[in-house]
Amino acid sequence: MTNYSDADLTFFALVHHDYDAVAECLRDLRKHYSASQVILRSDGDPDPRLPILAEQYKVDFHDEERLFGIENGGAIIERMLELFLAKPTRYLFKIDPDTVIHRRFRYLPVRSGLFGTLQCVPETPSIQGGCMGFTRDAAEQILHSQMLRDSRLREPAKFINDSPYFFRMAHRANRCGLASFDWIIPWIATELGLPIYRFDEVNSGWQHRPPNPDQRYAVSHPRTSAE
Repeated sequence: MTNYSDADLTFFALVHHDYDAVAECLRDLRKHYSASQVILRSDGDPDPRLPILAEQYKVDFHDEERLFGIENGGAIIERMLELFLAKPTRYLFKIDPDTVIHRRFRYLPVRSGLFGTLQCVPETPSIQGGCMGFTRDAAEQILHSQMLRDSRLREPAKFINDSPYFFRMAHRANRCGLASFDWIIPWIATELGLPIYRFDEVNSGWQHRPPNPDQRYAVSHPRTSAE
């Protein structure tokens, strides 16, 4: 465990037609981390309110093309890491727009790697994508490996025998046509031998809002449960 300051943290979020969610997220984030670096990337969202929101919350805003489609493979993750490593800090937290920041982290891990809410252990260990933590060196290794440019990431269904992670990627692509932070990143981390481990300050799930009695968790996801 380690102590930290705001200057040690970068938060990264994508926005694509979810202005209200990201506005709430940034409000919560700045309440607890007034001086941390925050990167907001518009993934092809032309909403004119976004630059105004970014200025209000002192956010590094990037209005860029849509990259999330599976046809782009790992390009959206590569772009996140490029933006982070242009002005790196000790830690990167990739968060979704519907992630809730309840309080400051009580501590941050010393161990290198990826951390957050573990899922799908032991076959395909992963960090749930609502809040994924990276140490700086892990982010550097993933980007510099060039594995995010692997052509198989654009057609994962054709390569499900190469790794159980490709089966997971293909299922997501079939469901919504998008690439997957949840499965692409841990596939690369596993291939590189980077640790993937639980961080008990985060409780992140899919569709259903997790309980957080007495602010047990600093971060939770999602904000509301899907109907």
